[in-house]
Amino acid sequence: MVTSFQELKPERMDVVRALEESLLSFYAVMQEKGIQPEIELPEKPVFRELDAGAVNRIFSNIISNALKYSDGDLSVVMDKNGCVTFSNTAHNLNYVTVGRLFDRFYTVEASRNSTGLGLSIAKLLIERMGGSIGAIYNNDKLQIKIIFAK
Repeated sequence: MVTSFQELKPERMDVVRALEESLLSFYAVMQEKGIQPEIELPEKPVFRELDAGAVNRIFSNIISNALKYSDGDLSVVMDKNGCVTFSNTAHNLNYVTVGRLFDRFYTVEASRNSTGLGLSIAKLLIERMGGSIGAIYNNDKLQIKIIFAK
């Protein structure tokens, strides 16, 4: 776990393996929610110079929130260039909320005392490692795309 944003220590790592491990760690939650994820990953490793703890935290935040706000589906696709796209149906979102997902302290369900989405942290970590993250909302589907710098 990354304790301070100042302590990022890039190392050569396989992003495919990190994503597989993150998805496996949420297997029980997916089963409880009746979600059968659609997953497409490259057959070969995708190596990048990244902080492993930060990458694990990024994937964990995104998957956790996708499951929390999903209407019963989840798709995770990574291409051979390391671009990762998470998508799920989320009727409780709209263009305005999706536009604010990466804002610090923003919560979708403020009335329920939600602790927030953690996506502002994911964005900060990705950008600190030279990558980018963005979200779009179309036809009731939330899509979050991550690109890790080469």
